[in-house]
Amino acid sequence: MKNLALLSISIVLMFGCRNAPQVIKESWTDKPVSSWPNFALTNEISFSDTTYYDIANSFLVSTGSDTIGISCKHMFFLFEELGLSSVDLGDSFESWQMYPKNQKERRVAIKRLINTNPQEQIGQYNTMKVRDWILFELEKQNNQLYPLKIRYTAVQRNETVYAVGWGWEQKDISKPSIRKLQCYKNLDDYFYAQTIKADIHPKGTSGSPVIDKNGYLVGIVSGQEGNMTVIGGIKYLTMMFDKYGIKYNLSNQ
Repeated sequence: MKNLALLSISIVLMFGCRNAPQVIKESWTDKPVSSWPNFALTNEISFSDTTYYDIANSFLVSTGSDTIGISCKHMFFLFEELGLSSVDLGDSFESWQMYPKNQKERRVAIKRLINTNPQEQIGQYNTMKVRDWILFELEKQNNQLYPLKIRYTAVQRNETVYAVGWGWEQKDISKPSIRKLQCYKNLDDYFYAQTIKADIHPKGTSGSPVIDKNGYLVGIVSGQEGNMTVIGGIKYLTMMFDKYGIKYNLSNQ
């Protein structure tokens, strides 16, 4: 009986190991940052009487079947000065373009805001951080820009992640800045992370993609609370995929 039990355990372990999903590391993560593909973007947003240049951050993601644009919803706080009060770009909206800050000629234009919602009030930040994702359909793809693959598993406590983007106080824009962060507490909708090492002050880095050690998207920079960075989790992104019928492949990684 003892030998039979040991054999059963061995079989379970053997097949369990065989069926475990294998994460394929993005090859560019082993290269210098200057050689990374273009995925850290910023925004130029035009309304009929106002244009915002190099505002916040954005990026592209691959769902496995399509590429969409992403930025931070709390950018709508800025649009309140235009009279907007909900997550709707309004009648005076003209265009939204995303591009690397150091290579403006490499840009994509958005076709529409996917999760527009005139009933969703902009509200306060403490309600925004659980929903701080806006999704865009693109006019057309640009193969000079790299869409990040998504990791659908949760970031663990003490796990190291990296925020890659452009800051307001960044003088050298030859490449995006990188902040090395460590997850302090994951609350599912968002998580808190402590800065381990940073090129720049985090001011202005909202909307930056947060990637894991393998180069997969695990969140979006939402804000700062004290010495903690608030990072929107993937949960809300997948909720939007489901709500708006966006197909995504869980084995995308």
